[in-house]
Amino acid sequence: MKIAIFGGSFDPVHAEHINIVKAAAEKLETDKIIVIPAYIPPHKQGKSLASAQDRLNMAKLAFGPIKNCEVSSFEISAGGTSYTYRTLQYFREKYPQATFYLLVGADMLKDFYTWKEPENILANAELVAAGREGEKLNVKAEQLRFFAKFHKFFKTLEYTGRDISSTKARVLCAFGEDLRPYLTQDVIDYIEANELYRVERVKDALRYLKPARRKHSLRVALMAVSVAGKYKIPENTAILAAALHDCAKNLDLSAPELAGFVAPEGVPQPVMHQYAGAYLAEHTFGVEDEDVLNAIRFHTSGRPNMSNLEKIVFLSDMLEQGRDFPGIEKLRRLFYEDLNECMYKSLKYELRYLKKQRGAIYPLTESAFAYYEELVKRG
Repeated sequence: MKIAIFGGSFDPVHAEHINIVKAAAEKLETDKIIVIPAYIPPHKQGKSLASAQDRLNMAKLAFGPIKNCEVSSFEISAGGTSYTYRTLQYFREKYPQATFYLLVGADMLKDFYTWKEPENILANAELVAAGREGEKLNVKAEQLRFFAKFHKFFKTLEYTGRDISSTKARVLCAFGEDLRPYLTQDVIDYIEANELYRVERVKDALRYLKPARRKHSLRVALMAVSVAGKYKIPENTAILAAALHDCAKNLDLSAPELAGFVAPEGVPQPVMHQYAGAYLAEHTFGVEDEDVLNAIRFHTSGRPNMSNLEKIVFLSDMLEQGRDFPGIEKLRRLFYEDLNECMYKSLKYELRYLKKQRGAIYPLTESAFAYYEELVKRG
């Protein structure tokens, strides 16, 4: 009997989770696939998730129609941190004669070495990695690294899924975007009925934006969320700051919502919307988080000694996937490696561009550049 185990947070279940299960059933010729939503995933502790029960319910809706696929509540019923080695031991005892496969994404494969008791996992199951569109995995090199550590190889599932993630689905949901290309209708209906993944104020603020600006803000949010966890910034906080960063971009300063707004002196016109946006966010949308307000307030100019959230929103605004200018790919790579150095080099590019275009240079931007230049030089 061949059994494949597929675990994860499934927050929410998306189309590629389903396609991986279908591909595994075909390629591995499994008799059974067991999908196991985690109670608390070890690598996602502290992250805001839908409730365990909601994730279990969504998994049952998504995987229920697949032949020979069952959704297990084992890890959720067990509670606490969900460790794969314990789960495999349980199912090994339940099906002692079975051959087990453990399905993982290529992104998880790179982190497998940090999992709890990986040798124990490999004693009970053969690892099977599935790729995803856009991921760069050197299979030959990874196999050599894997063998050097564990003295065995992993299998690869000859299937490459689309570039879809649960994180992307949550951001799209917060923005009120169409989820049908990514989730099954049953799961979408469940999310809507239970108001999952909502971020207060986001949809209200987006009504102030033209379609192109709204798409830009979505791309900024996707980029910001991709590093938020690394800096212990709650996902919803990053989404809120990114979604509202341009909320006053299409609003005239004479608008009733900006009555009482007083701009600082000497602000160039292209920078003005950051201050108006912070005012709008606070007085119209009721945002009280000062870090979020500052991320909006300085997302165009920058400033010395920015918080991590401020830096992330500033850089995501400048480097999101819709932007294109010489050297942007290097800056994007640096964004994921070192925020301070990325600030320095991004501000350097911005000032050079403004000088070349003979645009007005805001002194605060020059101060920000001097601050990060000195910070990087000091190491």
